[in-house]
Amino acid sequence: MTNPMITNKKRRILEVTAFLTVVFVFLLGWALIQPFNASPDESMRYQIVQYIVKHGTIPDGRDPEIRHELWGISYAYSPILAYMIMAIPAKLVSMFTTSLTAMVMAARMVNVAFGTGMAYLVFRIGEMLFKGKERWVFTSLVTFLPGLLFVHSYINNDSMAMFSVAWMVYTWVRSMKEGWSIKICVHLACAISVCGLSYYNAYGFVLCSILFFVSTILFCKSEKKDVRFLFSRGGLITIIVLVLIGWWFVRNGILYDGDILGWNISTEYAEKYAIEELKPSNRVTPKIQGMSILDMMMWIPGSWNHNWLITVAVSFVGTFGFLDIFMPYSLSKIYYLVFIIGFAGVIPVIRKTFFLRAIRVEKTKEQQGSTTVIHKKIFRQPLWETKNVFHICMLIAMVIPFMLLIKYAYANDFQAQGRYILPMLIPFMYFVTYGYRTILEKFVKNEKIRDLIYIGIALLGFVGALFTYFAVFLPSYR
Repeated sequence: MTNPMITNKKRRILEVTAFLTVVFVFLLGWALIQPFNASPDESMRYQIVQYIVKHGTIPDGRDPEIRHELWGISYAYSPILAYMIMAIPAKLVSMFTTSLTAMVMAARMVNVAFGTGMAYLVFRIGEMLFKGKERWVFTSLVTFLPGLLFVHSYINNDSMAMFSVAWMVYTWVRSMKEGWSIKICVHLACAISVCGLSYYNAYGFVLCSILFFVSTILFCKSEKKDVRFLFSRGGLITIIVLVLIGWWFVRNGILYDGDILGWNISTEYAEKYAIEELKPSNRVTPKIQGMSILDMMMWIPGSWNHNWLITVAVSFVGTFGFLDIFMPYSLSKIYYLVFIIGFAGVIPVIRKTFFLRAIRVEKTKEQQGSTTVIHKKIFRQPLWETKNVFHICMLIAMVIPFMLLIKYAYANDFQAQGRYILPMLIPFMYFVTYGYRTILEKFVKNEKIRDLIYIGIALLGFVGALFTYFAVFLPSYR
């Protein structure tokens, strides 16, 4: 007689293997079709990979060999772990051929791997947060968003940042089920370290990881607040993070006179070596023009089809090349219709979703003559709801990348690139899926019909990505 547990385990392994195979092959298709430097700043990023392959060392950001002739700077001021990893397969390929195409493809394969790894983590997160077919809504909407697929297909460090975000959220979810074991703390420390050496726009998740870690230990545990446990586990995480990433920021501090993030030296060299119109002092930002932030969001520059806010929203779903290859506007509208319906489902349960303490109401009736008096007692749970702390941290993590983009576009460099807010993707799609669950559980009582709707939404995400690839992305390079 077949053991049902073994059968379920085999079925799950086949399911995961099939899913990751589809993701890997699909990402490979995105990576292989693009010519070199057909995506944002790929040649500047590849210069770092090329330098490491050639010299076997990490470059100084000021080195003229990697300084861009127009911008006057390089990407070596910022963390370059992704490019260091890419240099490994590129170096191996260089032992057999000097073909630029072969070496670029070798480097891109690292991001294809990060994309596949992220897909696995997203699958696991969905599996733990949602039941049945719901999980495929979350998994599909995250994994197959065209904008994310694009990021995993060329040389950048955004892909690694997205992988680290998924890894951090994965540790949050596991901790809700298993507690902050040493194993999960090590996972979180490694995820924070990868994030720290990737892209600054994902740093909000580091902040939220600290907030979630501290809050769940001090305010959500049934026993007495365990400050000793907080510091022992927190100390372990801190030590691992400092060991894994401290070297980079110490190095920057030594090279650039204390500028550990490399921002000041980058601005200084851009002012020295960039062409006149690209010097920081000559950039015309909305702030310099006296606009308010709202004015900037509604502004439609001469060559644009839409205002800044709509352009960011469309680019978040998917704009390719140097932001000059667009999905059909009608397809973007379909995506946002799906998103809006999902978010609408969260509104009726805001109190249940975000209030830190659960509330229980007891009603009693008392007859006073001909009048019935209803007495209502409200009991607030003394401890915080762990799931609601999770919701609050997800909400904060969702908002931070958008706020950072607003600040950057308003005061530094007016851009409307949706990839800058991609770190919000996982919490964004979590709330979309959560909203659909709320709507369907209220209005669709038949579980089989609910499952069909979930499958339909998940397929919509996948089919949207297929259509985008074959009707938009592929024809642009063929």
